[in-house]
Amino acid sequence: MRYSVLRVSLLLLLLVSLQERAVQASDWPMWRMDPARSAQTEQLLPESLHLQWVHRLPQLEPAYKNERLQFDAGYEPVVKDEILFFGSSQNDSVTALDLKTGKQLWKYTTEGPIRFAPVAWKDAVYFGSDDGCLYAVSAQTGELLWKFRAVPSRRLILGNRRLISVWPVRGGPVIENDTVYFAAGVWPFEGVFIYALDTATGKVKWMNDQLGFLYGQHPHAAEALGGVTPQGYLVISDKELIVPCGTAFPARLNKQTGKLIAFELPKPGRTPGGWFTAAGKAARRGETEVATPSLQFDRDVNSARHENGQNYGPDGKRGLRQQIQVGNQSLKYQTPIPGVDGTIHSLLVASDYLIAVTLEGSIYCLGSEPTTPATYESPLLKQIITPPDTPQTNPIPEMFSGSLQAGGYVLLAGIPDARQLDSLLTQPQVQVIYLGNHAGQIKSLRQLYHKRGLSSSQLSFLSGTLEEIQLPPYFAQTIIAAEHIDSGVKSYSELISHLYPALRPYGGRLLVKCSEADHQKLAAEFETLSQAKISRIDGYTVFKKSGAIPGSTNYTGGWSSPDELVKAPVGVLWYDDSVGNFKRAPQPLFVDGVMTSHSKYWQGYPAGVRPPYQLLAPQFADVYTGRKLTASQAEMLATELPTLDQAQKQPSQYRPPYQKNDWSPAPPVIGERTNPLTGKTEPRAFPKSYGCDGGVDYSYLYTMRSGTAAFYDKRIESGTIHISGPRSGCTNSIVPANGLLNVPYYFQGCTCSYPLPVGLSLIAMPETHEQWMVWGKSDVQQVHRVGLNFGAPGDRMTDKGTLWLDIPSVGGPSPELDLQVSPISAKPFYEHSLWIEGGRGWPWVGASGITGVREIRLNQIKAGDYTVRLYFREPEFSSTGQRVFDISLNGKPLISQFDIFQETKSSQKILVREFSQIHLDQKLSLTFTARTGEPLICGLELIEQSLPADSLVELPAQELELLTKP
Repeated sequence: MRYSVLRVSLLLLLLVSLQERAVQASDWPMWRMDPARSAQTEQLLPESLHLQWVHRLPQLEPAYKNERLQFDAGYEPVVKDEILFFGSSQNDSVTALDLKTGKQLWKYTTEGPIRFAPVAWKDAVYFGSDDGCLYAVSAQTGELLWKFRAVPSRRLILGNRRLISVWPVRGGPVIENDTVYFAAGVWPFEGVFIYALDTATGKVKWMNDQLGFLYGQHPHAAEALGGVTPQGYLVISDKELIVPCGTAFPARLNKQTGKLIAFELPKPGRTPGGWFTAAGKAARRGETEVATPSLQFDRDVNSARHENGQNYGPDGKRGLRQQIQVGNQSLKYQTPIPGVDGTIHSLLVASDYLIAVTLEGSIYCLGSEPTTPATYESPLLKQIITPPDTPQTNPIPEMFSGSLQAGGYVLLAGIPDARQLDSLLTQPQVQVIYLGNHAGQIKSLRQLYHKRGLSSSQLSFLSGTLEEIQLPPYFAQTIIAAEHIDSGVKSYSELISHLYPALRPYGGRLLVKCSEADHQKLAAEFETLSQAKISRIDGYTVFKKSGAIPGSTNYTGGWSSPDELVKAPVGVLWYDDSVGNFKRAPQPLFVDGVMTSHSKYWQGYPAGVRPPYQLLAPQFADVYTGRKLTASQAEMLATELPTLDQAQKQPSQYRPPYQKNDWSPAPPVIGERTNPLTGKTEPRAFPKSYGCDGGVDYSYLYTMRSGTAAFYDKRIESGTIHISGPRSGCTNSIVPANGLLNVPYYFQGCTCSYPLPVGLSLIAMPETHEQWMVWGKSDVQQVHRVGLNFGAPGDRMTDKGTLWLDIPSVGGPSPELDLQVSPISAKPFYEHSLWIEGGRGWPWVGASGITGVREIRLNQIKAGDYTVRLYFREPEFSSTGQRVFDISLNGKPLISQFDIFQETKSSQKILVREFSQIHLDQKLSLTFTARTGEPLICGLELIEQSLPADSLVELPAQELELLTKP
């Protein structure tokens, strides 16, 4: 009897298992079917296929023009349980359709473009957005299950012509065994974050934030501080997580721990990589498990036009991305399918249906049953915006008609007039962003205007308050604000303080709808506001930001641009590739916020045209947004547009007079400096790796190609700071002007595996901003000032003159101190400083450290009296008594029974202990004695008493809440 019951139970389990397998076998739940991106299914298609339905959607505009980065050129549906899901960067949404009928079941909208296919797993759908979040929603209803923000910051920039997070989710998600993997962040020097989350709860299994600062190999055997640049679909290959890196080659991580296995850019030049990769075939039984998993590339993706002809990556199968395997049948995208019109971009098979997606924007479903196909058409194909009947009904003040004709970004902080939005949307070349603090209002407005056919590139929405959201400086041509309460601030004064910095110089206007009495108060309070001309028109208080930013410069050539505003550290303001230039084109020119550049006709070589090439017509771009301008728009924004004579014969190279060798410049030595470690005068020499651009001394900054684009800030003796990701031009194209460090796209004609072939502009950031540099080797006899930054990925200088060195040295050549840290097994740790929740001191010092330390001994110190600062943070424990230790200085007790958590009550707050008038004679010895747990230290700063010291910065208290559940 017991045997019969057991047998029936086993049969039932087997039946359930087979049913589950059958359901799974009929699905296509993620991009290219599975975590290996194999594009293979055991399903068989019916012998005859008939069109069931078609959804006609607008053609997608990929983020990048470069095909090696076009991971989002078309829609990429997935299917599970007979529901089809697809994402869109046109309206920032994921849509669910009934697979059999094509009827829409639900739509979920985010606050940024969705550029990668969702993943369907069990009863949920997962997808990432350029807003920096990963979402999990119910597969049946589209209701939010949880949302995970990758980084505890809502800092926004313009990325690929949209207002997005600095850390967009561009590492397309992949799921295996109830774990969803994704990556956020594009720019290594801003931080890169790779995650493994539990699919059910959204809780973190592991996170790696150490891959943005890796000193190592670059093309042409260069060395630079760079890192992983996640852009492409993540892949599971056996025990590894593969992270594609744009137009470079992928990084390999341990999928269980997140630890880096391997990543480097190819040593030779002219070796193009690309966004696409898939796992090779699984190892056969009996083969070693430790063998490196193979990866598959597509030579058609890893291909680019070099000045000398077409170049290809080192391996790969041509057309691999454009085919799928259905049983024993290979379906190629180039093969026409009856009933499908257009260029096939993607194919998949699920539940006996063939889904075909065209590059033009249609999704076709073909099945075995003859039927009258249903056609669905997106509202985005038939824009319905009714312009105001007469000019008198236009609620936009007349004074704005001129500035709006030049196009640009318009920010609405609330809506002062309900008709205003329609009026703005009739203006050509205008992109409107609505910011509001009422989620319900935003939802209804979004639905209304999407039904009217407005794409998110015309009208997008931001929910939250101005205190939560960090808008990019200078981006908005026009800002119109309603009541301050609509933006979540307490007064009109706070409203102006938040919005005015986001206004573009050279004529940007901020309109605030307020009473006459409030206008009088604002006019008096902001009378001395920089560049502001305040007036009153039609019930609005108008702030016009006139002229140049004080301290900024124009640049019209001459190899000098003493822009006072461009200062290390710097952060990204915008990036885009709309305006591209040949790598040896003339220098860009910058006047009144407009960049003028002339590319060259370089693609005729080697067919017959020889260098130097002919100049092409001038191109114009907005310095503050990267937006491509027509000549007439540029004329509206700038007082003059310097251009070159296209008929005049040009040189092949453009060099400053002090660069004597066009191709192999001497290492830079730019005058003299005071060595911050010793106080002695020495030549100002700094590391520079490969790059035929030997560099330009613009006055305050020396910019150059050093593997990547790079610069040295002479005012603080910064060391070499790498702008990792793109390469700059053979012509020096890194120019401080108009208040920004401009790095336009001077990459055309090059096929090297730099991962980000784009242009960008950078803006000065606070000293608390994390940015690393390479100081280089120097004489360190008789040290009188130094910072020891334990566990840090690079060196860093401060305004007052402390050179913080990474200990152990991992971020390139550094001064070699007479320093011993014991035991040698002391373990370094690092977290990005964005995680710091408060305290005092530099966050980028407190974010890293060493544990298990017993002694730190520094010799060769100049005899004298010193200030000693010790940095601490408790990274592990969340209760007192877990780590307690004593510290002695040169044999004398300094700190007794030290419990970091007891004093900070946090694992993310910095604690600094400062000691003055410490007399040192040639050496410093810190001894750590454990009472409970292992001693640790994050940083040690030593400053001779007579020298100026940096103030200990009070960091804002914050709670890190990444996971949101309804």
